[in-house]
Amino acid sequence: MEFFMRRNLLFAAILILSFLSACTSRRTIIRYDTSNMPFDLEIIRSSREVVLTQTLPWEEQMMGYFKVLKTGDRQWQMWYSSWDNKRKDDYSDYLVYAHSTDGEHWIKNIPGKETNILRGTGHPQRDGLVEQDVFIDSTSQFPYKMIYTAKDSSDGWREKTFVEESKDGLDWVHKKILWNQKHDSQFSVILRNGQYQIYLRHWATRNGSRYRTIGLAITDKDWNTIEEPHNILTANFDGPFPHLYNPGASRISNDLDILFPTFFNEKDNAVKFGLAYVYRNKAVLTDLNITDAFLSGEPANWGIVAPGLVPAGKNSYWLYYYATNMVHSDYNKAGRHFKYYRIKIKVKEK
Repeated sequence: MEFFMRRNLLFAAILILSFLSACTSRRTIIRYDTSNMPFDLEIIRSSREVVLTQTLPWEEQMMGYFKVLKTGDRQWQMWYSSWDNKRKDDYSDYLVYAHSTDGEHWIKNIPGKETNILRGTGHPQRDGLVEQDVFIDSTSQFPYKMIYTAKDSSDGWREKTFVEESKDGLDWVHKKILWNQKHDSQFSVILRNGQYQIYLRHWATRNGSRYRTIGLAITDKDWNTIEEPHNILTANFDGPFPHLYNPGASRISNDLDILFPTFFNEKDNAVKFGLAYVYRNKAVLTDLNITDAFLSGEPANWGIVAPGLVPAGKNSYWLYYYATNMVHSDYNKAGRHFKYYRIKIKVKEK
């Protein structure tokens, strides 16, 4: 009898441990229903890490869009935007730089310089730049490319889209004005078939109201426009999130780009992190809500996914994003806290 009791107790213990293990797995790995999509998606919630916070005077008011590239076995580079507490204009910001050996721990430093500021002198100047994406085209003499929006001081401070190039990502050379208009969202540039596919902010108008959408433009490698910016994805204008704020796009394969836009309702400041993709030139906006994986347990009211997933093994990637307790456009109140995060995801094409 005692033998059977011990055996039953052991069996029960195994069942309990198996149940707890399954619960833990469900808590740490989120598998989404992508049965009608050309890829599988998992987010490893337990991998979430804070990689950067506000520590410098020129970051006091806020930090914004950023881009991370892994450029060597132990070389990671980051370009990000920041504003001091005198901010009065988007363009009174700073383009700042950090580097890392592991993608988690970052040093805010430009070798040989006293600060990590690459561009911008702060308020009251308007010589900063915003919306930047940095990417590498290894076939070029200047492999680092940057696209951004800035004000043209020689043309009445009009907002325009510019491109620059660099050999190391630190010393930049002006290339050209790409478009005589701004696209107010972080660009996402993908190299495909010898061309630059540029995901960007676009707009649609209905009944006199403008709605943010995701657009696409294509240039050659000399930045000559092949396809002008045009809409490819729009939200439901009558739904709870009528605006698509940003692309957050990354290349997965020759056939597939995946996008993580922030869905936005500017009337009540509601946001969600969503999912879209472009598969064999067809753009699809899904109804998946992945906000919980990014923001659970965090005092966040706003966030943006950075473009360019960083490979982290077979079908695995680091996804970088920022989040803040600030609601959209609420720049003038005290206590704004910004954090840059990364989280590991798995994307497997079917």
